[in-house]
Amino acid sequence: MKKLLFVGFALILSAILFVSCEEKISDKDAPGSITFSLSADMENSLLKAATNDTLTENSYQLMVSISDIDGNIIYEDELVPLYRFSDGYMSGRLEIKAGEFHLVKFLVINPMGEVIYASPLEGSPLAYLINDPLPLFFKINPDRVTRLVPEVLAVGDNTPEDFGYASFGFQVVKPLTSYMMAINDNPLIMAPTRALNAKIEVFTEEGWSYSFLLKATVNEIILRGGSNYYTILAYAEGYDPVKMIVSAKELMSTTKENPLLIKFNYQALSKLVLRPGPDDGKDATITDLNPARNFGDDIFFEATFKSEPILTVMRTKNSLVQYSLNDIPKSAQIEKVMLRLFLTEIPQWDSTLYYLDASGTDFTWFGVVLQQVVEPWDEYKVCWNNQPKTIEANQVYVSPNIWSSTNAVDVDVTTLFVPMQEIAAPNYGMMLKQYPSEQFPGLQFASSDYKIPEMRPELTVYYSIPTD
Repeated sequence: MKKLLFVGFALILSAILFVSCEEKISDKDAPGSITFSLSADMENSLLKAATNDTLTENSYQLMVSISDIDGNIIYEDELVPLYRFSDGYMSGRLEIKAGEFHLVKFLVINPMGEVIYASPLEGSPLAYLINDPLPLFFKINPDRVTRLVPEVLAVGDNTPEDFGYASFGFQVVKPLTSYMMAINDNPLIMAPTRALNAKIEVFTEEGWSYSFLLKATVNEIILRGGSNYYTILAYAEGYDPVKMIVSAKELMSTTKENPLLIKFNYQALSKLVLRPGPDDGKDATITDLNPARNFGDDIFFEATFKSEPILTVMRTKNSLVQYSLNDIPKSAQIEKVMLRLFLTEIPQWDSTLYYLDASGTDFTWFGVVLQQVVEPWDEYKVCWNNQPKTIEANQVYVSPNIWSSTNAVDVDVTTLFVPMQEIAAPNYGMMLKQYPSEQFPGLQFASSDYKIPEMRPELTVYYSIPTD
């Protein structure tokens, strides 16, 4: 049995009620008060060493809980200052209404917040060592001070359960930061159009779980740490659920640049390839040098800014193209659209036409983009003066591809057919133009009227048919 220390005359004093007789009861409804005393053997008391040199208020405290005779809590875990008084100790007062009560918790706490003495509860493993375990009955009279001396035992190495009290503990939980992105696992679809909105539920072996919503981008996800493995259930509209078991090491190694990819299986996609010739194609060039003239049969599809050698003036040329998607079923969902253009000549390197991106590693060609046309136009009537309007939303940058051994340039134009931004605008094709300003040579591609069929623009549309 663990060694137990007793405080004072704990075995003699069980519930001494001291009532002051200096005043007569004047009001039966007036409140009374209660104080607590400890009569300790100062040679053996743990309190002696700590309080021998000080009378500092609140150095030691009592924690008490009191209920009325019906079990209703009047004071719960109330802290009461404890003072040294000669060879004993007295507490501060608690005001309480007249009536009958029970003391249901009594602890002595040192300045470090440690419980050093406690009164055991009836039925607890240590209750047999004292005469009157808690709850301890007492009575409060109006305008009187009641002094109560409970029996206490030194806590030592005993647990709160040994005294009949519920223990309290805490566990430090370290968060685990990871990065995740849900994608359509289709090799034909390129970023960023592969990203999906999704919902994931994460479970640990210890029973913790939580749900997260993933946006169609890289998401920072903070999980509860401490588990070796995590089970992830992922859901995305139109796809079968995905289940993954991932180690904590894998999750901790993820970054914004290298996230955990949650891959949703793709359906077999249908494909429509359009490469019209002079009779079927709809494209035209417009120029500010001849603003009223139509160039519906121009062999070039270009966005250029050059000097005319004869007139020695600067001129701008832009181009328009439109494809018919009538062969795609109305219920189809467009997944990806690729436009292949062929340079009639590969531009030479010119450091003034490039700039470094934010990372300082990749060069970007200035100014050639494809924008969505939002007004109807006629191939053989359109000119600079009556050119249709375009919008910058979802515009697509066109790379010159000067480092390739081929003159083919592949442009992902999905956003011009399936807008990433919510815009209330119709689609009447695309315009190739310089952006944001007209001051560079630009790019020149073959049009649908070009004499070599293999160099004419080619549009490939990948689409799926809903199963419902």
